[in-house]
Amino acid sequence: MEKKNILIIVLLLAIAALVYYVFSLFYARDNSIISTINNPIKSVETKVETKGKSAINLASCNFGDYKEECKIVKYLEENLAWTNNKEGMDFCSYDYLGKKDNNIYLKALCQEFYVSSGELICPDDKTLDKCFTSKNREVDCSDCTTKTVTSHIVEGGGVSIPVRLTEQGDSYVLWTPRDGSLYDKDIKAEFPTEIAGLLSRSVKNLEAINVERAEGYFGVKAVFNVKKTFENSCTSTLDCQAVPGEYAMLSNCPHTVKCVDSKCSVGCYDFIDHEELPSLEK
Repeated sequence: MEKKNILIIVLLLAIAALVYYVFSLFYARDNSIISTINNPIKSVETKVETKGKSAINLASCNFGDYKEECKIVKYLEENLAWTNNKEGMDFCSYDYLGKKDNNIYLKALCQEFYVSSGELICPDDKTLDKCFTSKNREVDCSDCTTKTVTSHIVEGGGVSIPVRLTEQGDSYVLWTPRDGSLYDKDIKAEFPTEIAGLLSRSVKNLEAINVERAEGYFGVKAVFNVKKTFENSCTSTLDCQAVPGEYAMLSNCPHTVKCVDSKCSVGCYDFIDHEELPSLEK
């Protein structure tokens, strides 16, 4: 009986030692996480390394029609945006929410665009699924064919987020809220109440500005599937009204407005790169 008790005690001690060892490893590895839980940080406010690409030349830039400052847009494109495609270029626009002391508060939208001129077509569902999930497209998509189509701009990625720019010399320090459940907490802590209340409004069609600039830069158009054309004349998408309510409620595609052939139209962009995302032969 004594031997059995001794074995139990030894076993319990071994388990306790193992638990302590595992905890020690976890603590050493994730001490920063535990520290953050015990000492919550409102925000991370450091200068961001340049990760995006901007086509803006400050010497010749004029965004008066967009009611934006070229210097701010260029900063956002180089520090908030990023590129996934080597041929991609970043385009940002913003709603100005206000300024307090040396802090500028914005609602920004950044999108990466590049040009595609191909469409990958697969003959049947089985081939399509094989190509779509492939890690070796040269082999698994060999039964699909690439068809040349009219060059158009496609989207490589993007981000829509409130930002605070703190003026520092001739540049800025960028702050953005954290994701998920921490978002509201960060906004409440870092945005003045009267400015945070403006986040739900939409002053400008930010996507329209980005697309218009991208089309001008690349010299090609985005694919826009028109659902309805209005009588309103336009020279720019910014001349067009907001998306009509009956279209804004539709979920089959993100409806927006665009100036098409000098007429305001409502419809949906097709920003998908069909050369990368295969489609079924019709």
